[in-house]
Amino acid sequence: MRKGIVWAVVVVLLVGLTQVLLPPVLESRVERSLRERLTEAEYLKVDIQAWPALASLLGRFHIIRIDARSLVVDKLPVEAFLVEGRKVRLNTGALYHNGELLVENAADLRLTVLLTEDSINQYFWEQVDPEKRFQISLTPQGAVLEGTVIFFGQQLDLTLRGVFEIRDQTRLIFMPEALTVENVAVPQILLTSLVEDKALIMDLAGLPIPLVIDEIRLETGQLYAFGHYEK
Repeated sequence: MRKGIVWAVVVVLLVGLTQVLLPPVLESRVERSLRERLTEAEYLKVDIQAWPALASLLGRFHIIRIDARSLVVDKLPVEAFLVEGRKVRLNTGALYHNGELLVENAADLRLTVLLTEDSINQYFWEQVDPEKRFQISLTPQGAVLEGTVIFFGQQLDLTLRGVFEIRDQTRLIFMPEALTVENVAVPQILLTSLVEDKALIMDLAGLPIPLVIDEIRLETGQLYAFGHYEK
């Protein structure tokens, strides 16, 4: 009887110790794995909850949260990358041997990406407009591309209003809706040909967790992309 009690106490103590000690160790391992991919991230925090904690050794997590700030994904500056997952299963071989965060399954895994007006302009200038003749502004109503063009030696002010659309699950594309040149509206039929060399495409496929974008929301100076994990 006493032996049974002793063993029960030992088991309880071991379970309690693993519950306290194991999650921080795994959080550190996941953070290290992410930093290998997000080398420019200024802030990175991982929160792991597993019950029992020993299940996490098999890659099973009850809750996992990731908060990464000021990172770069395929030359695109990203202000924030947030992950909230429930009943997540990671590939333990990839995590512990290769340092790779490979999701095998999840009951619910939501991701949020925040891009700022400044970061979008920086990417736009580097990829599309190195002369910095145009600038993008974001409002809750949509996006506006403003700048100047040279037409037969004459400088003209151009205002291009549009929206961001989702393409191929991970891409954000600026789609023009209305073009004004020197306060004169340009017919829609001429719109595509006039701006086809100013296409802005931002691809989030390089994030450490596969993202399928569900929704885009614009606020003043900010763009939010909401998505989910899809195996």
